[in-house]
Amino acid sequence: MPSRRLRALACAAFALASCSCSITDPLGFAGLSFRLESTDDFAVCGIVLDDLSELNASQVLQIVNYWAAGEVPVEMTLNVGIHNPNDGSAGFLLAAATIVSMPWDLYLDTDAGAGFDTTWVASGEWLDPFEVPGDSTITILPLVIGFDAVQVLSVMDAVDFIDLALAVGGIDGDLRDDEHLGRLLLEIEPTIDTPFGSYTYPEPLGVRLDWVE
Repeated sequence: MPSRRLRALACAAFALASCSCSITDPLGFAGLSFRLESTDDFAVCGIVLDDLSELNASQVLQIVNYWAAGEVPVEMTLNVGIHNPNDGSAGFLLAAATIVSMPWDLYLDTDAGAGFDTTWVASGEWLDPFEVPGDSTITILPLVIGFDAVQVLSVMDAVDFIDLALAVGGIDGDLRDDEHLGRLLLEIEPTIDTPFGSYTYPEPLGVRLDWVE
């Protein structure tokens, strides 16, 4: 019996040593991947853009009036796709990962041309425990975001801003390409609850269209 126990411990130690995961997260419970999926309930100055491909004259005037008064409120739900690799295929038990906190910063691309001209627009922190099951599916974390876009209008004119808002949040806001969600950058720094304690990503992740881990 003792030899069997020693053999089992040796096998476990070898599995952990040969794993490419960190010592603080030996089974890779924090090896989540993230990408931007879509937006919902995108509103500018109270105008919901979800079903719009353009604004009428009165809606444009409404935004301009807000801008003249010194505020341009924007609200949306940014859906972040999360994939958990712990599906049991690596020889370990299928296991869920729980995000316990996730500070974030949101940037917009204010230049429709080539490259990414980042303009910071909002910061916050997700604090509700969010479980990502290890079943190879994409789990959606709905990040509710609100900010004043006055600072965006300081680097682009009203027409370009409206085009940007419609690209990100309008009728085509669920398209994952450079003209739509490619105009967003979400920087996150998740903390994951694992059986070995909490694990915080060592540096922020820049989340855009492609999976990042």
